[in-house]
Amino acid sequence: MRIVVRTLCTCWAALAVVALTAGPGAGRPPGTAEPASAPAGSIEFPARDLGLGEQIVLRGDDDQVDLTIPVPPGTTPTRLTAAVDLPADMARGTIDVESGNRFIGHADLPAGAATRVPVTVPLDEAEVEQQAAAVTLHVNLYPDVGRCPDDWFDHGAVLRDVRIGYAGAPQVPSVIADFLPPILEELRIYVPEAPSELEAQAALSLSTAIVAYYGSQPVRVSLRRLPPDATTTEPDTDFTRSVTIRSGGGAATTLAPAAGPPTLLITGEDNALLDQVRLITSNVSGFAVASRAVAGSLDQPPVLAPDTTTLGRLGAGPLTASSHAQVSVPFTLDQAKLGRPSGDIRVKLQGHYTPLPPSQAGLLTVTAGDRELTNWAADPTGQIDRWIDIPNAVLQRNTTVNVTLRTTGDTGRCGTDQPLTLTVLPGSEVTSAPMPGGPPRGFQALPQGLLPTFDVAATTGDLADLDRAVAIVAGLQSLTSTRLDPQWTPVSESIDSGRSTVLIAAGGELPAGISPPLSKTDDTRIALTDRTGAVFHLRLSPELRFASLQSYYDDSRQLLVATSNAGPEELNRTLDLLSADPDGWSALSGDVLFTAVGREPVDYALPADESQGGTEATLSPAMRGLLIAAGALVVAGLLVALWFAARGLRPANRR
Repeated sequence: MRIVVRTLCTCWAALAVVALTAGPGAGRPPGTAEPASAPAGSIEFPARDLGLGEQIVLRGDDDQVDLTIPVPPGTTPTRLTAAVDLPADMARGTIDVESGNRFIGHADLPAGAATRVPVTVPLDEAEVEQQAAAVTLHVNLYPDVGRCPDDWFDHGAVLRDVRIGYAGAPQVPSVIADFLPPILEELRIYVPEAPSELEAQAALSLSTAIVAYYGSQPVRVSLRRLPPDATTTEPDTDFTRSVTIRSGGGAATTLAPAAGPPTLLITGEDNALLDQVRLITSNVSGFAVASRAVAGSLDQPPVLAPDTTTLGRLGAGPLTASSHAQVSVPFTLDQAKLGRPSGDIRVKLQGHYTPLPPSQAGLLTVTAGDRELTNWAADPTGQIDRWIDIPNAVLQRNTTVNVTLRTTGDTGRCGTDQPLTLTVLPGSEVTSAPMPGGPPRGFQALPQGLLPTFDVAATTGDLADLDRAVAIVAGLQSLTSTRLDPQWTPVSESIDSGRSTVLIAAGGELPAGISPPLSKTDDTRIALTDRTGAVFHLRLSPELRFASLQSYYDDSRQLLVATSNAGPEELNRTLDLLSADPDGWSALSGDVLFTAVGREPVDYALPADESQGGTEATLSPAMRGLLIAAGALVVAGLLVALWFAARGLRPANRR
């Protein structure tokens, strides 16, 4: 279920809040079929849980996609099931499956209609190496007589509700090297009831290491209290694992027998304990083919932030595509992989495309989001070699750039023209400059605003605060494959240091010098500070009780503040809702996640700062939405008063 709620900007007399939720079957057209259920005795996972995304899009009439499917030891992938959307003017279609350069399966697609059709693709003969099966799905679609598939470029076949089935039973690990399975649903971290700073640091380090290790798999990380003289409190399943962290004693990582799969016990003092934590996901863990191991120094490499890199080093993904009439190659600029908040980004775009015949003309365009950055006419050489500037105003945490070639003129009869191939070279140079303070700002500044290391500080610092810290750093790590490096730090030290910080104040009392955009000044008055520094006050009755998660820059220092004036339980509820939704953290795009008591979280964006290249906006929609979410609009007179106050027509409300 998607828990993020957004306000719609409306006129002052008509306001609305829309909850974006999805349950089983939500969004399915009436009368369409669901994928077949799993056979008895088999194991089945949604593709999203395997890190394969929620849907697979194949463009045009002839396209393919490569999938890397994790395979737990003791099991074999057997089938892929999906519900497929097909073009309405399709006569027939096929899906062929290859693995290890061998044909291993085939499925027919029925004639297209405005419905969704089920399909099952066999995977029994997929080649498994290093606990993964690499398969290629090749889709061919054939149009009705007299129809041309050129307009299928953006909507060929779309596989939804994809699931992977397995046969067999997962093996129970007997050595440390096999402790982590290829598919992990949850990691449970056990620490003493009063964790030391060292144990807290180890728990944070393990949380980010595990989430980074599994990449796009949505692994849940939970913190548990370690009972005296015990290692865990409940047995694990085939796809959950438990790790106990305890400072003291000799440095060691030990596989301990348990009712389910064995648990892992990590002990040690000072840096030795942290080295044992790093062993679990390090490259040398494969050598720990025993039930007990001792790691030497495993220092975490620093996150590099070079001024110049390449698309290949940034992991921009497949950079070639083929199609008819038009072809597009997207690549993503991940700020976390740039190693810092970056701006003034330029790409020396290099590549090539199919030269066009004299009867055709072509146009190459480069876009970022909805903005066209540049365009130029295709030439007979078929070569690309030019600098592209990415405006700071379009930058996000992940900025997708599209290079597209479109053709005009005589393309021949349908099916007789040759496909176009467009390739962007991975050696294309990317330059950038540090941009502390953004843009982007708010939640889009995370996690790059926290690199290379950041403090995690909590006003109480007890087990409950550490639990909240683990939830937050695991959520932040889910936004990037770049390993984050949180440091458990006392509040006073973190505030004085000026370092980027995640601050947890579950009781609502913020340290001096911490002033997030949304704050409560007394029992009935709240204040909201926009990006220009203007402060708007509003007095409410009854008292407004809420929790919030706020991301903002204090000069060039990135802060993420988690607080609640409604008690720690309300902040816990907010973090639980975020953690329960695989897209919870990535969906945040505003500046303030606001949770009124008894309501769902609402993501608010502050008005854009015109000096940062954004568009000018008034404060009123966010303020109105805030009041609606809190249930505070009870009379029309208050609405009218807010409308005047937000437009600065009552200077007494501004300071």
